Amino acid sequence: MKDLNADVVVIGAGPTGAAVAWRLASQGVDVICIDRGEWFDYEAICRDAADWEGRRGSVLHSNPNVRRGAYDYPVDDVDTPIKPMIGNGIGGSSVYWSAHVPRFRPEDFRVKTLDGVGDDWPVAYEDLAAYYQLNEDRWGVASWPGDPSAAPHAENALTLPTIGAHGTKIARVFNQLGWHWWPVDLVVGRDGDAPENGHCTHIGPCDLGCPSRVRSGADRAFAKEAVASGARFVTGTRVLKLEHDASGMITSALCRSESGDFRVTGKRFVISGNGMGTPRLLLLSASEMFPDGLANSSGLVGRNLMLHPYARVDGHFEEPVGAWVSGEKAGLVSFEFYATRPEHDFKRGLKLQLTGGPGPLALAKGAVYGKALPWGAGHHEAFEKRFDHVCGFTVCAEDLAELHNTITLSSVLKDSDGLPAPKMTYTLSENSRKILDFGMERAEEVLRMAGATEIFETQLRAEAGFHIMGTARMGEDAKTSVVDPFGRCHDVPNLYLADASVFVTSAAINPTATAQALALRTADHIVATRHA
Repeated sequence: MKDLNADVVVIGAGPTGAAVAWRLASQGVDVICIDRGEWFDYEAICRDAADWEGRRGSVLHSNPNVRRGAYDYPVDDVDTPIKPMIGNGIGGSSVYWSAHVPRFRPEDFRVKTLDGVGDDWPVAYEDLAAYYQLNEDRWGVASWPGDPSAAPHAENALTLPTIGAHGTKIARVFNQLGWHWWPVDLVVGRDGDAPENGHCTHIGPCDLGCPSRVRSGADRAFAKEAVASGARFVTGTRVLKLEHDASGMITSALCRSESGDFRVTGKRFVISGNGMGTPRLLLLSASEMFPDGLANSSGLVGRNLMLHPYARVDGHFEEPVGAWVSGEKAGLVSFEFYATRPEHDFKRGLKLQLTGGPGPLALAKGAVYGKALPWGAGHHEAFEKRFDHVCGFTVCAEDLAELHNTITLSSVLKDSDGLPAPKMTYTLSENSRKILDFGMERAEEVLRMAGATEIFETQLRAEAGFHIMGTARMGEDAKTSVVDPFGRCHDVPNLYLADASVFVTSAAINPTATAQALALRTADHIVATRHA
């Protein structure tokens, strides 16, 4: 394969990389976007097939070590209780996600000032507000206006699905307690083939394979429109390393596909590989000039890994709760205990999010209850007593950055190209554990008041590493950060990072909207300075 060239080379076509490619291409910049995966084949999912749940738990799993897809790389996860949940291919993890895109709250950018922990961001909510709005417009986000926990922002006319019968049941309890609750901000799409209104028709749970679900992937919302604006997507291609000249400026990405090795050259480069793939590529690109990895004079590339530790509390109800009635459910969240409170023995806080119970196969195999249903005689009777009799809460803790939580290069595991796999090393902090324990107590309190007769607890969910943040943090000082407030690497002036690796703190909210707002801001900065 012959070498390629563009003004800007974007590496990674997930939610942030696709957003950068779209924003640059729509403003006339010559862009190439490289991804190790391909365009996702939604027709091949066959959501209605009898083996759907089995495939969702195997070849369509969100954990690459379980999925083992042709375009995945392995992850050395022996030293972390929370396992990685990431996607590769155009759209990245947004192909697998639940499409919740809340904005960080203004206080999330000032936790050092407000609470004396972590660090303040070098940007404020106000710097991102317009980009949040742009991002929501591109996605097609439905939300219920007036959330008192959020900064005011523009309303939209998109239809938000119902919170369902189980949501109504739980909302009544929150009202009795005087606690905050609100429907989630949900991507429903704004374009395409859906009948009549052109966006999600709410015909099923928001998960991989729903016929309307294609409208909530970054492949649909950003990548296809980037192509329409002139961006070139190079798929099925791994970036082995970034190469630089004698001055330390990046000159090319050394790539490999089934056709062989080649280079993509450019004037500026953007890495959007997520909080794991981005530090891995920087470390793989070590050279004589950068012996510890690209952009790593601070020693912080791969450090300060933050996740969103999850616990779960489920309740069994004697009557069906209505979570599995046909139709998508928007879900609801409570931010009642989101901020630091002086009476608590922990800093920062948590999000409670209501979810329905397990699907039929998972339930039959013992999900929630810890014991499989009997097979043969009595199976259907036992199934009826459990299916749709469960709903519960995920408890999401705000994780604080700690240097010993890292993404590094594995010394024992390699990918298909013979390169070191990323190694994920993580220890749950005492502060995060206290947040989870407190949140579990509150979740049980709500479920009991709603009528739950049995409670089932998961202290820490292993399959919860879908928000990987902080491994190449931003800041003003090159000694204490990897990139500046626009995502440009302090050590390498023509290299930008645009994903959640640049986060300074993690909040207790899904990070995608904030990562994309930052990425769109980075793209505009590249446009504004391209002739400088």
